[in-house]
Amino acid sequence: MLSFRRRARRGAYFILAWLILNIARLLPRDIGLGFGVGLARLAARLRSRDLDLARANLAIAFPGLTADQREELLAGAMDDMGRNLFDTLIVGRWRRRDFAGVEDDGTLAELDELRARGRGVLILTGHIGCWELLGARLARGLGGLAVVTGTIRNAPVDRAVNDWRRRSGLLTLPRDGDQRPLLRHLQSGGVVAVLLDQNTRVSNLPVPFFGRPAPTPSGAAKLALRYGIPILPVVIRRTGKGHRRVHLPVIEPDDHRDDLPGLLAACNSALEEMIRRNPREWVWFHRRWQ
Repeated sequence: MLSFRRRARRGAYFILAWLILNIARLLPRDIGLGFGVGLARLAARLRSRDLDLARANLAIAFPGLTADQREELLAGAMDDMGRNLFDTLIVGRWRRRDFAGVEDDGTLAELDELRARGRGVLILTGHIGCWELLGARLARGLGGLAVVTGTIRNAPVDRAVNDWRRRSGLLTLPRDGDQRPLLRHLQSGGVVAVLLDQNTRVSNLPVPFFGRPAPTPSGAAKLALRYGIPILPVVIRRTGKGHRRVHLPVIEPDDHRDDLPGLLAACNSALEEMIRRNPREWVWFHRRWQ
């Protein structure tokens, strides 16, 4: 049973999230992007511990940069996080406009080829760019997309977020529960997106990430090895006033027979490459390394 204080705090967070969402829906996009930047900068002032963690993570990932260069990168990351937050809040507007302004680098064509193998496809992605917009756009192009996700520790917010994802054509699968629904979806020829860039409380292995071992969830990789499911790394990034989907070459599980650490290392290497290409749009505030 939660204490009264914690229940009150979670209720306040829900009301705040509801207010921000409804304000965002009323704003023209040019103004809304500035609104998102303002929210991110305010959050940075209120969450100094998260900023310190981000600085430590940047020092691990980019030891060759000076402290001033990392501060500049962090400031840019905060602003882009705010812009991506706003574009996340207006995903419904993106859907109504048929995702005009979201460019494709051939990701959908590549996914169609992989689906033709009949084993399903795992999309490897992370908290890079406007990932909720990426999921909604892929769901539209594929006719549906499953996403492995965790549970938000605020029941009203969790329900609201998952209802919102369902309206975008996403099927949410639990990260820490029974994997049979995930397997059934893949075996029916479906596509499942897995965000592999955070340290979560699931079965994991320490695998190099930016040169340092990082706990990396292993469940999806085990399924890929066992059933020969191809893995396609995909992210989204800002380009001018819009976004662009970007993918790397497919990771073939047959190239890593019975080598789970090797497959996870290939996945982390792909994520690292995509972050290095666009470091301003990764969420640096998570405790990725122990």
